Amino acid sequence: MDEKLHRGKGTASDLLAFQRLAWSTIVFSLTRRCPLSCPHCITSSGPWVRDPIVSPERAARWAAELPELAAEGLKHITFTGGEPVLALEAIRIMAEAAQKVEIKTAVVTSGAWAATQRTAKRITQTLANVSHWDLGYDEYHEASLPWERFVRTVGALSEAKANFSVRVCEGNTEAATTEIVDRVRALVGKEVLIITQPVRKLGRASEFVQLSRNGANFPQQPCMSTGPLVREDGSVAPCCSGLAYDARGHHPFEFGNADEEGLGTIWRRWRADQLLRLMRLVGLALPVRWLADDGLIGKGFRLSDDVCETCVSLWSNTDPAGQLLRQHIASAGFKAKLDDLERHLFGSVWGETPQSM
Repeated sequence: MDEKLHRGKGTASDLLAFQRLAWSTIVFSLTRRCPLSCPHCITSSGPWVRDPIVSPERAARWAAELPELAAEGLKHITFTGGEPVLALEAIRIMAEAAQKVEIKTAVVTSGAWAATQRTAKRITQTLANVSHWDLGYDEYHEASLPWERFVRTVGALSEAKANFSVRVCEGNTEAATTEIVDRVRALVGKEVLIITQPVRKLGRASEFVQLSRNGANFPQQPCMSTGPLVREDGSVAPCCSGLAYDARGHHPFEFGNADEEGLGTIWRRWRADQLLRLMRLVGLALPVRWLADDGLIGKGFRLSDDVCETCVSLWSNTDPAGQLLRQHIASAGFKAKLDDLERHLFGSVWGETPQSM
């Protein structure tokens, strides 16, 4: 996420661009396995996880759907995890298929796979069709990812002339974050984008992060879902943040299974979901007020100035909430009202809700 959007400092144009990007994106969580055990991991991934890794066969089935999805407006695919490169062949299959229909791809990775220069070169060559690499390095990665290995990752990507950026999560002190950013900048050069972002109280980070930096207020920004997330078993979450795992089974945004119904079906459901659309337009204040009026705010609900923390807390503690909120948006005029709101905020309707489902 663009950091100025997370901090509530982006313009309406920034928000519109990000929301439109989400509308044309699908994220794939290829596995929750990971060789690292970083304490800030929002998916609680690690070397002890025994969840499956997406197989080449499953990836091939998904890849076969990409031409149809590209024709409907899909422009971006992101591979994440865990460590997605553990599903190396699955990424290769989907990245090659995506390139043929002009869909851009990105891999979110720590670079832990660069154990040797030879291995790093093999992986970058295998995934030569990947459009962008989103690397992560910070003081939390340091404990289990040697700096020398990260240097090797950057070297292999640079040698392959691959496009990449680096995300640095804020450390315990501003000085510590600055030291990491300066070290990364010296390594990657001035042309590579470095994004700093806060650590959220989600997943394993719940064990050490303070819940809120300003717990008395609602988040300034609306929901910043980056598009539907397809898990390694084909099930679907509304985003790649906390609802992917922390509140799994509690929230009202399960969109089916991609293996059983196809990627196209679940992607259209995500785009047509008016409750999610409301949250992406104006945030959580209105849904929370509806729930409060009906006495359905759970006792464990905690307010944070971070929209993802607040969202996960809300859905983790209000099991009947989904049904109630679906009733609120079921009226024939609700979509028209959101259309009017969208035009007021951004000048046009993005086309989030295809007419034929």
